[in-house]
Amino acid sequence: MKSKRQTVSAAVCFLMVLLLAGCAALSTAKQETLEERVQKFMQAQVDKKWDSAYSFFDSSYREKVARESYVHKTRKTFYKGFRIESITMLPSGEQATVKVRIDISFRGYDFKGAPQTQNWVKEKGEWFVKSEPAKSPFAPREKRQ
Repeated sequence: MKSKRQTVSAAVCFLMVLLLAGCAALSTAKQETLEERVQKFMQAQVDKKWDSAYSFFDSSYREKVARESYVHKTRKTFYKGFRIESITMLPSGEQATVKVRIDISFRGYDFKGAPQTQNWVKEKGEWFVKSEPAKSPFAPREKRQ
């Protein structure tokens, strides 16, 4: 009788370990997919492929800003390179915060490793950068009231 209990106990433990390993792999796969999207979005900006960069914005941004307006916008900051510093995904797996270090050129001056925080959301199973694109570290601050 003891032998059957030990066998059942061992089987249950094995199944729990297998389930936990599967969940961990799924979480890593979700993060890798997001990391790929972030890389493509950032590379589009480095390559000045604004039409491609626009496609990474979430639906609320695309409703407010027309593709043509975004593509032909005058830019003063140019991306030269980037490095993803961290990705923090919420437990739901539907939102994430991405910290990026960017190398930029602004009005003839080069800056390496400027910090940028991006918020990403999942829409219909695909990751999009949240509504407003991250502001340049040199953008004017909003006035306080």
